[in-house]
Amino acid sequence: MNNQRFNYLLEAYRKGAISQVEYKELIWMLGEPDMEEELEPQLTGYWHKEQETKNEESASSPEILMETGRKKSYRYLGIAASVVLLLGLFYYLWGVQHFFGQQEKMYSTGFGERLEIELDDGSQITLNAHSTLKWKEGWEKKRAREAVLDGEAFFKVKRQNGMPFTVHTSDVSVEVLGTSFNIDNREATTKVYLDEGKVNLKLNAETNNNNLPQEMIMKPGDQISYSAQKKKIEKTEGQTMITAAAWKMNVLNFKNMQFREVLDLLADIYGQSFECEDKKLLSTPMYLGVPYSNWEAVKQALELSLNIRFQETRSQHYRVLMQQD
Repeated sequence: MNNQRFNYLLEAYRKGAISQVEYKELIWMLGEPDMEEELEPQLTGYWHKEQETKNEESASSPEILMETGRKKSYRYLGIAASVVLLLGLFYYLWGVQHFFGQQEKMYSTGFGERLEIELDDGSQITLNAHSTLKWKEGWEKKRAREAVLDGEAFFKVKRQNGMPFTVHTSDVSVEVLGTSFNIDNREATTKVYLDEGKVNLKLNAETNNNNLPQEMIMKPGDQISYSAQKKKIEKTEGQTMITAAAWKMNVLNFKNMQFREVLDLLADIYGQSFECEDKKLLSTPMYLGVPYSNWEAVKQALELSLNIRFQETRSQHYRVLMQQD
């Protein structure tokens, strides 16, 4: 566990300055094994700080104590209440997980990062940039393997005596026994590409309507794209890794995309933002592949290939301009 990150989140929670995303991250950290040992010194430290502050104020003049005493008391109550609530939340999560015998482990990547993961069932996952995978442990007792994906990942699932392996996204669920496939859950669209084996793709009932099939069996080479927002399914056959999951082969494949779509993809992978006023450039069809590398290398490859220039106007924000001949 990242102790520095945990300490930051805990302090932000105590001060009431934690964001919703950070709060969810803190909840996941609290559910990790051996968290009790990490949390105890933090709570003890808060307690000692309060006692030291109280002792210093007791040595102050009576006039100062009368003016500030009520305000300080409320502050002590606020700190104590937040710590008690956090402690209660930890023991609630600890009790629930141990009662049901199942915990969740979270893996995540930042912008421009990738992560190789080997799960405790022997399955191997490559997590693409700016993505999160949650894996439910204790699958042996439940006789079912489940993961939740936000972002993009390539899965190579190991067979476990017919035990299913299910990946959930916000829109679909993909059920397999042993196979390899890619899931891209970005920009309000989920794309599933099957490389080997056989999968059953299910649309989530709350995002589906009566005009779309609830389940679809996929064969190798199939790619299904589903937009819950548009209530639309597209299926293509005869796809390959280089056309449907090129990132796994260290290639960013921009074929059959408009330049505006390329900018959206770059923003999601590398965390940059872009502005482009040239509508003709934005609608330009792309037939280009560049090496999957850091942002500077990709930027340079695009500039040379398209005769454009990325002008940085502020940190991680670029204006896209055509080069003058």
